Amino acid sequence: MRRTNRATWILLLPMAMIGLLQGPGCSNEAEDIERNGESTALKGECKLAADDGDPCTVEGCEGQPNAHVKVAGLPCGVNNALKCNANGQCTGCTSPEQCGEPSDCAPFACNSGVCTLTFAPSGTPVPAQVPGDCKQIQCDGNGEETTANDDSDVPSTQCQLSSCVGGTPMSMPAAQGTPCSVGGGKSCDGEGNCVECNTDADCGVAGVYCDTKSNTCFSCMDGIKNGDEGDIDCGGDRCAKCTQGKTCNIAGDCTTANCADGVCCSSPCSGPCLACDLPDFIGECNPIDKYGEDPSYGNGMSCLNADGLACSAAASCLQALNTSCTGNGDCASLRCADPDGNGQKTCVKAPGDSCNQPGECFNNTCTNGVCAP
Repeated sequence: MRRTNRATWILLLPMAMIGLLQGPGCSNEAEDIERNGESTALKGECKLAADDGDPCTVEGCEGQPNAHVKVAGLPCGVNNALKCNANGQCTGCTSPEQCGEPSDCAPFACNSGVCTLTFAPSGTPVPAQVPGDCKQIQCDGNGEETTANDDSDVPSTQCQLSSCVGGTPMSMPAAQGTPCSVGGGKSCDGEGNCVECNTDADCGVAGVYCDTKSNTCFSCMDGIKNGDEGDIDCGGDRCAKCTQGKTCNIAGDCTTANCADGVCCSSPCSGPCLACDLPDFIGECNPIDKYGEDPSYGNGMSCLNADGLACSAAASCLQALNTSCTGNGDCASLRCADPDGNGQKTCVKAPGDSCNQPGECFNNTCTNGVCAP
């Protein structure tokens, strides 16, 4: 029964009523008191009392005996279809729905054509609750909602053993093997997750195994690289070993007993500037092209241009082009020179290397884009 715009009704009040609302100390010479952007036509130096939310009252001066005066004839109810009587009651209803918008804790009633606001008893649960939060939203007996602890409102989460203690959710992982059904899983992993499997038995079919790292089922004949396989349907603890050139995780995945650069290799291929995954040579250990890089070899060593290093054609890691040197043996190009004559030797390109200008070359000659012999 919240009030709506009643400026028109107030303007029609008799002057005696306006004087009653103003109370002592108010002067008709003061500015109009503004409320909700419209003049109430109450003149005075008083401060208008706060709206009490009752559609059947009119506000006067704050702090005065008649700060809220009941006025017959004011509109009330839904769409202002009802009228207030002299007792401050909203009258003319035939059903509670005409009285106003109810709340869970303050429903309306219509008794003998009079709207009344009732308060649900303290502790009455409201219909809308949050499941599993160990709380219950209740009415406080004064028409408002309040929250109370409810240790029976236990969270329901698969693979978690949950409880409420003093309104606080508590949980611990369910035991491994506890049945579950979240996200396509079947069994709890003991860490609070619902997974496809923990053991081969969970997969339920002979020849289908459980990868205990990913807790997923796989077979060696499904045409997919899954489980702990090194390549499709090979490698790992359960499948046949992968042949040379297939991908691998560890040497044990391979028939060659060598896993280098992520492929089953013909040899350990562990020296600098050697690779087993070069295009057209997958599975064979070959030197990396001259001036190329080897990102990792032996105990985390690397040969990177960013570090001033490069591979030579002889499978060794030496100084990259344009780095300082003292002799040919320092350089991946096997050429150390001072083509500019400035007294500073650097690694330069060897005869036969591509070039753009003479200063790039050992003999300081670039002909048709190639360093001259």
